[in-house]
Amino acid sequence: MNFNIEQIKKKYNISNDNLLYKYLKFKTKSVDKDSKARRSLGNIYALKVLIEDFLQDKKNGSSFSELLERQKKKPFGSKIQNHPLDNRLNDEFRRKFKVREEMLPVQGLIHNKKKYRKISTHLISDKIKNPIKLAEFVDETIENFITTLTEKQTDFLNKIESLKTKENYDDLLEYCLNPNSDARLFEIFAYVVLRLHYSNQNISIVVNNKKTIHKLSLYKTGRTNANDGGIDYVLKPLGKFFQVTETLDFKKYFLDFTKLNRVPITFVIKIENNPEEVIKIIKKNAKNVLPENLIQKYIVLFEEIITSQTLRSYFKDIIKDKKQNDFKEGLIQNYKLEYGYFD
Repeated sequence: MNFNIEQIKKKYNISNDNLLYKYLKFKTKSVDKDSKARRSLGNIYALKVLIEDFLQDKKNGSSFSELLERQKKKPFGSKIQNHPLDNRLNDEFRRKFKVREEMLPVQGLIHNKKKYRKISTHLISDKIKNPIKLAEFVDETIENFITTLTEKQTDFLNKIESLKTKENYDDLLEYCLNPNSDARLFEIFAYVVLRLHYSNQNISIVVNNKKTIHKLSLYKTGRTNANDGGIDYVLKPLGKFFQVTETLDFKKYFLDFTKLNRVPITFVIKIENNPEEVIKIIKKNAKNVLPENLIQKYIVLFEEIITSQTLRSYFKDIIKDKKQNDFKEGLIQNYKLEYGYFD
């Protein structure tokens, strides 16, 4: 299935100025692999269950617990928390459109001394004579979006599982490092490549004149879209911290150092420049804003910079060492984990 919100909009004769159309166009752009648009389904599913109530003519909506339970039962929704229904959907709508409170999607009401939530009657009537048509448009758009995402993810898994030749692996490498590929995919790919890279290395530790040999092991600290405090991977036993990003912004890096009390961090950056060029760019941009002495305090905290160029080199070593099967198994397992196949 090819997702096309414009075709669905035309089918229901929805105005270009309609707020729900504008919101869904913004939220569903990740289906085209916009690297900056993470596929966060919480707000979309919150809107979906509210619309379902409207289409079922549930005039008082549903209780919070009922709505949340229905969200969790949807594809890849089992980890959804209470935030979208509590405030995140309304907050995002408020920031993006600067609308009045009565136009925010989630509206609360009390019926028979019980609290319920329902879709805003003002929003569902926005620039349309028949609110049912708008609700059907929203419902069909979200259904199509989720179906398309599911099919694309299945296609990608099939692509990984069918990998055989060097050419296939080269194609996959370019797909994962493509500037427009999904942000989570880069983080997954980088983790699998770096885990295999470090697995070939040992370190000796001497305590009280007794030397022990340890293999280096890379671990993920959480899911790709988690609020992890600035750490994505950790390398044991060195205790080396990694942060993965697509943003070449010194302010973001310096903030990460500050959040971790200025602990050194290795940054894995989705950019084609080599690491030396990246640190030069960071220094140059920082000089336009910060004094030299402060810049130096932060620059020394860059333990290492790993770019797409670095990952390409490590990936070639994996193929050279004939560890394709280890790479393939690791990529499948972590892809399924991040995209909710085990949820």
